[in-house]
Amino acid sequence: MKRTSFCAGWEFARDDGEFESVVVPHDAMLDNPRGPDAPAGSASGYYFGARYRYRKTFELSSQQVLGTLYLEFEGVYRNARIWVNGIELYAPPYGFVPFFVGIGHAVHPGNNVIEVEAGNAEQPDCRWYSGGGIYRPVWLWEGAREHIQPEGVRITTTSIDPPRVQIDVLAEGGLPIVSVLDSFGNLLAAGEGPSVELEVADAHLWSAEQPVLYRCHIDLLNEQAACTDDSRQTLIDVTHASDLAQLRSSRVVLDEAEVTFGIRTVEWSPQGLFVNGQETVLRGGCIHCDNGVIGAASFAESERRRVRLLKEAGFNAIRVAHNPAPTALLAACDKLGMYVIDEAWDMWFMRKNPHDYAQHFLDWCDHDLRRLAMRDYNHPSVIMYSIGNEVADPTTNEGVGIERSMVDLLHNLDPTRPVTCGFNLTMMVMERLGRRWYAQSETDASNNLVDEDSGSPRASLLFNLAAQATGTGMTRFATLPGTDKLISPGLDALDIAGYNYGSARYVTDARKHPERIIVGTETFQHEIVDNWNLVKRVPNLVGDFMWAAWDYLGEAGAGSWAYTPDEAGFSKPYPWLIAGSGALDILGQPNAAAALAGAAWDTLPGPSIQVRPVNIMRNKTYKATWRGSDALPSWSWRGMEGTLAEVEVYDGHAHSIRLELNQNVVGVSRVKKRLARFRVRYEPGTLSAVSLDEDGREIARSELVSAQGPLHIDLHPEKPVAPAGDVAYIPLSIVGTNHAVEANADEEISVKVEGGTLVGFGSARPTTLERFTSGHYSTYRGRALAVVYRDAPGVATLYAQGVTLAPVTATIWFA
Repeated sequence: MKRTSFCAGWEFARDDGEFESVVVPHDAMLDNPRGPDAPAGSASGYYFGARYRYRKTFELSSQQVLGTLYLEFEGVYRNARIWVNGIELYAPPYGFVPFFVGIGHAVHPGNNVIEVEAGNAEQPDCRWYSGGGIYRPVWLWEGAREHIQPEGVRITTTSIDPPRVQIDVLAEGGLPIVSVLDSFGNLLAAGEGPSVELEVADAHLWSAEQPVLYRCHIDLLNEQAACTDDSRQTLIDVTHASDLAQLRSSRVVLDEAEVTFGIRTVEWSPQGLFVNGQETVLRGGCIHCDNGVIGAASFAESERRRVRLLKEAGFNAIRVAHNPAPTALLAACDKLGMYVIDEAWDMWFMRKNPHDYAQHFLDWCDHDLRRLAMRDYNHPSVIMYSIGNEVADPTTNEGVGIERSMVDLLHNLDPTRPVTCGFNLTMMVMERLGRRWYAQSETDASNNLVDEDSGSPRASLLFNLAAQATGTGMTRFATLPGTDKLISPGLDALDIAGYNYGSARYVTDARKHPERIIVGTETFQHEIVDNWNLVKRVPNLVGDFMWAAWDYLGEAGAGSWAYTPDEAGFSKPYPWLIAGSGALDILGQPNAAAALAGAAWDTLPGPSIQVRPVNIMRNKTYKATWRGSDALPSWSWRGMEGTLAEVEVYDGHAHSIRLELNQNVVGVSRVKKRLARFRVRYEPGTLSAVSLDEDGREIARSELVSAQGPLHIDLHPEKPVAPAGDVAYIPLSIVGTNHAVEANADEEISVKVEGGTLVGFGSARPTTLERFTSGHYSTYRGRALAVVYRDAPGVATLYAQGVTLAPVTATIWFA
């Protein structure tokens, strides 16, 4: 079937307000009010929920109406209802699962009207910032009565030596002709029939290191196959591509489809995880659903950018926590080379919030898993499914039974990938010991929230607060006597057991359960050195996923270091907005956590200098459990001359580090657990780190430079040309004449766009009353980011001006 974008022409209204034009994907929650009395509190970033209404008029021809029509919604948050010409159509309640809607019976030639209603007015309904509305793309699928079904092509690698693929086509009538092509369009293999196995001669295998992709093109022809049963196939001699062209020209083409795929296998055993027969360890990080300054809106360029920057930081795997990934994210992982654990939910039938998805789970869980597996099947980047996160349900017999049925269902839908689940072992133990962390039903859901009279917290909030109080030692609760017996039924129902904050059990469980395969689905990022040593040492431990790889909205302040007593603790007060837990901030800038990971993984090109914010060094620091350091790569702190600065240098190879300031030696420090520390009085200039081997010889060096001279605004689009109908990213920074970013001269910047639409503008400032949609935002440590959309080829111009800084412009070309 033909798929075209259905994102243009939408109007939007919040609650009972007036309709206005919007760009879809559209995060409706981003413009909701924020306030200290928001029911979800810091979890939502102090956003209130609302009801969201969308409508669109679209035109169809008589021929289109006579054919087959579907709408594909990649994500609508939440409890969507859809009407076409007043006729209500099917929609699932889950806000993160993609779904199709057949509209053929509801449309007519000429103008048609679609209305979509969704909402998250009932709060709290999620443990993080969820976004709202039609926040992922919408597509129109159209075809004849005889057609290839959407997601009707499944490609399975059956052999890598020689490379062979099984191609199954689900079509309504007609004869499928299958062609495999390389990226240049060269024909590599072909066959006919609904199920064919083809050898792709001299094919390259897909992996994160070499993400080689191929295209499978399907022509659905009107003439029936010469064979009378589906098991028979006629292989076409691809050495004569002209024969294939003649075959196509001799018959009417009823429909076409094309799928991008990679040739790769995944195998798992207590000896490890193997991609294409090669042992693979996962240098992983967890990410949430939002894209920073544009909220949860998922544009293709937003997802490509996120994957690109994570890969540049050394990650080779991401866990999409805790919901199905955006389709564009999977496409980016396929193209750029990134392994994915795609996760289904954050809860099962036990509630974590009074209005969360647990109320629908038992009725819809099979549907959601089917949608997950159907959508993900042809994406080589997806190497594992996760059926949940920090669920205590498997502490009951009912929960273990449901878990096993879900694993079995995924095995039936897709036997090529293992199934995991991120179990928080401490939570499971406490649940079994009688501390009811989760609600069992709708009637007692509210009783398991934070009680206003006693102040007693519930669910994972209790774990978070306990972890904040006791630090990473909280993971040792998972080693209490009797724990193994309590948690093993749930862990052993999985192909690969996912441990959240359970690193203290790795060695013990590897010995006690040699048949168990383990992955660290969620770990503290500053424990990466110890955890990675365990990954290398324990054969059945296949990887580590830190929390978090990329920062996110909501869970406000969970990973942010604070500098005043009233901001200490896990949940920061209003107007905190950002979690502060990412190895990369919401703009995509790496910090000390990324440097430590790179040193542990041996992906750093040399020493990485990170400096604790010099402008707060006189204040007391209140650390956060989900961040090991507040340092960032900057030696530009105007007005801080003479202040004692703390410098951290990360290195994966050096025996020691020599630190130099303006060519004067500050000192030499041993590297311990990939880190050397220094204290030095701040003065502007050049700060250099020299890596030394055991004999004191230089093996690498790097430097940070202070901004010099008058400051100005710097605007540089990340790409010279952006695709029309997508977004462009334009970083903004306050720099000196030497183009170094100044971290201590922040001010409010105003931006506007001509020839396009400003989708979002803001910075990584963790606490603020400013709005990403207003066009006015203060930089944070010298940086901000603008995101611009244009629906057609042409030029958009971005204007930026500070309070004291002169205006500048940037031109963005869309093609």
